[in-house]
Amino acid sequence: MLERSAKKYIDSWIQSGRDALLITGARQIGKTYLIKECLRKSGVPYVELNFIDQPELVKLFDGARDAKDLLMRLSLVTKQPLEKDRTIIFLDEVQEFKDIVTRVKFLVEDGSYRYIMSGSLLGVELNDLRSAPVGYLRVCDMYPMDLCEFMVSVGVNQNVIDTLKECFTQRLPVDSFVHEKMLDVFNLYLIVGGMPEAVNTYVETNDLAKVAKVHEKIVRLYKSDFTKYETRYS
Repeated sequence: MLERSAKKYIDSWIQSGRDALLITGARQIGKTYLIKECLRKSGVPYVELNFIDQPELVKLFDGARDAKDLLMRLSLVTKQPLEKDRTIIFLDEVQEFKDIVTRVKFLVEDGSYRYIMSGSLLGVELNDLRSAPVGYLRVCDMYPMDLCEFMVSVGVNQNVIDTLKECFTQRLPVDSFVHEKMLDVFNLYLIVGGMPEAVNTYVETNDLAKVAKVHEKIVRLYKSDFTKYETRYS
């Protein structure tokens, strides 16, 4: 698993969060994967529902009269039993249902389960999914991998990173050898970028040509997204 700074935030919510949590960010930055890994490692029972893979969920949520009705409907589409006060319900690709915030408000008030959501940034912004009243929804913006996350992923020792941070904060010079090596890592970061699939491809293959193929695939996906939302909102 690649190093991600958002992991601590998600782990903290899993341990004690009572409001709903929305993780949002650009496509292909690893939101879904990170949430599922954090849930899996926590040992807390969870179910996953995806509004793209399961488009019928939009009708399910939209037709519910209240929280009780919605929970009954949810129990019919989940593959495992929902354990009251234990199960976390993971709602993925929530940008596909613009009224999700209203429905989640009812569910949070009911208090039977906890809810973590993931949505692509463009759809979240266009549908104004950040508009839940304070106390119902917490929003965490996730980004592509930053330089520190990248350095850890390509094998830079954490002690080196800590030393660099200390030198920066105290305005101290960095050893010339370390400086040159870190410039090499920085230049590599400029080429590989921070998209997790590209970074993972580089770590596994050390092949920049394969990394370029990943970049091309991601660009095609982004273009497809732009076209979809342009058609929907024009």
